[in-house]
Amino acid sequence: MLYITGTPIGNLEDMSYRAVRILQEADSILCEDTRVTRKLMTHFEIDTPLKSYHDFNKEEVTESLIEDMKHGKTYALVTDAGMPVISDPGFELVSRMQDEGLPYSVIPAASAFTMALVASGIASYEFTYFGFLPKSSSKRSEKLSEIMHHQFTSVLYESPHRIKNLLTEINKIDSGRIVSISREITKKFEQHVRGAAAELLSKLDDEIQLKGEFVVVIDKYEESETEFTGLPKDHVTSLVEEGMRPKDAIKLVAELRGLKKQEVYDEFHK
Repeated sequence: MLYITGTPIGNLEDMSYRAVRILQEADSILCEDTRVTRKLMTHFEIDTPLKSYHDFNKEEVTESLIEDMKHGKTYALVTDAGMPVISDPGFELVSRMQDEGLPYSVIPAASAFTMALVASGIASYEFTYFGFLPKSSSKRSEKLSEIMHHQFTSVLYESPHRIKNLLTEINKIDSGRIVSISREITKKFEQHVRGAAAELLSKLDDEIQLKGEFVVVIDKYEESETEFTGLPKDHVTSLVEEGMRPKDAIKLVAELRGLKKQEVYDEFHK
């Protein structure tokens, strides 16, 4: 049996009775960082053995875990904070459990991105979770351009030393776009600030301290009539200058203007 067990994202009072019981009863606990998980175990007086399961060893240990569970062993999978598998290792193990017809269950807990979305005041009927942006400058710009032209609310994670750069890039593309920033969720200095991108940028280092992990919620892209007064070629060019790949920009312009992709492609490459 495998229990995919959620843990608190900050405040230990959010730990559920069920999660504590499961972690006590499991034969072993699979965790990203044994040092982080051991602090949680100590707080709740849980003495179940810990076993490392992370991005660097998951391929090596997955099959042995499957064999253990076939022979009756029970594991609990946790992450450093929040729900396992979300932007963390684990989906491969769940997939193998399905392949082998082995039982598993999810023990719920909060995820930072859902908490931030709820607290953002931005419509959440349709949204896309993007996780962390790529570290490569070119791929990062490309992904952000895609997000800024996305037709649903977007949610992503950012580190404190990159948040200013992120807001600067958002501001260059659309300074008036409504953005919400959440940090230190469930902790003592929890903060949620919502406003236009330019407004939030001006508040960094002052009203918004560059501490803790950030969750950024970006309002959806709204089509405007003035954007389509120029030539499709110019529209594609402007998107490429923002960091989008030409083929993605061509596809987006075709969708927005109700044109055939080949038609936009031919005009752009004249």
